[in-house]
Amino acid sequence: NVFVHIAEALFTLSPEGEVVPLLATGYEVSLDGLEWTIHLRQGVTFHDGTPFNARAAKFNLDRFRTKARFKFLVAAIQNVEEVGDYTIKLYLDKPFAPLLRGLAHTFTGMLSPTAIEAGKGEPIGTGPFKFVEWVRGHRLVLTRNPNYWGDGPYLDKLIFKPVPEPGTRVMMLLAGEADVITVLPPDDVPVVEADPATVVVRVPSLTIQYLGFNNQRGPFKDARVRRAINYAVDKEEIVKYIQGGFAKVADAPIGPAVFGYHPAGPYPYDPEEARRLLAAAGYPDGFKTTLRFNPGWREAAAELIQAQLRKVGIEVELIPMEWGAYLAFTARPVAENTVDMFLLGWITVTMDADYGLYGTLHTSQWSPGTNRALYSNPRVDELLDKARVTLDPEARKAMYAEAIELIWADAPWCFLFVPEWVRGERVGVRGVVHHPNGQALAHLAWKE
Repeated sequence: NVFVHIAEALFTLSPEGEVVPLLATGYEVSLDGLEWTIHLRQGVTFHDGTPFNARAAKFNLDRFRTKARFKFLVAAIQNVEEVGDYTIKLYLDKPFAPLLRGLAHTFTGMLSPTAIEAGKGEPIGTGPFKFVEWVRGHRLVLTRNPNYWGDGPYLDKLIFKPVPEPGTRVMMLLAGEADVITVLPPDDVPVVEADPATVVVRVPSLTIQYLGFNNQRGPFKDARVRRAINYAVDKEEIVKYIQGGFAKVADAPIGPAVFGYHPAGPYPYDPEEARRLLAAAGYPDGFKTTLRFNPGWREAAAELIQAQLRKVGIEVELIPMEWGAYLAFTARPVAENTVDMFLLGWITVTMDADYGLYGTLHTSQWSPGTNRALYSNPRVDELLDKARVTLDPEARKAMYAEAIELIWADAPWCFLFVPEWVRGERVGVRGVVHHPNGQALAHLAWKE
């Protein structure tokens, strides 16, 4: 949410899912799909005055594709060549269908080579706002970029404030101390709707929320145990009481708005079937395990899941963890990974199943990558690999459909729900774009 205001990628995705040039102005692709010529926007400078040009674009892409945790987004790029001051050529080892969507991912945002080479820690991009300060746990401040190449920005300053306590967050909105809150608890929706100075914003999301299993540890090595938990957890109850109805039960490992979506479920609530599967797997009396989560709404969800699993004999110890420590702990390599179960979500920000499935469920992405469940299925890997290099959209859809059916049967997660983004906004705030990828974009926002 912060970074997208500071740094810009070559392309961006519209809320409708259309790939739109940003720091690029256009592109051409060779007939074999192995060479991409990208034309860059001229007259753009980074916040420190460094010019954005082919050298800067190559520097950023090389850095991203070799060092970033999300490098799978552009993994097919073997070489980046400057072919002019404002043109680069990308050489691929094989066709790569989701390339443009990978180049539209916020994390591929361009940063000043001068600043990076000087070892500066703050992000210096080309975006409409410039970094000013970050007081951890209190505020992060951006200021207007007066030399921005595009339209706007209209606001002089953006202040991001982390407010973990939901009631405090809502009171700040009602009191006018916050203009936008990006997480509005379902119980507080009527309060915000009733206040003439505030409105509720609802946006479909690209998120899947899930209960992850360590597929390489203890009882969770057995798919029957994992399926049993899918039957034992009442997702409708979670949607009703935790999400206030602002969600739908998941029927696939990606949401309906994502290209490649295929409904394979959902798993109905069936504790008897759960007990049968547990007994077949050798756990007729259940077992003891742990569930880790970060506080917030997931704490209430964890307590509800704990109560539901107790009904089929699974005793769950709840372990809350601070977000940063939680992410690090759940991303340990398999030999060091002591996670049993964990609550997490994934936003398919590229709106393409490659990002939603390859990133979370391909064997090559095992922790410390983004496959925290340590799931592996050779046929799924084969399908996801093939879908990346297949340019025919219909053929890709068929591959993803088969992969999703296999994933659903393997149950590497307990598939929970696809939420809506539910937010609060002051009536006098105009022009904020609430994107399905979760971002609240203030590039062209203003206040009456």
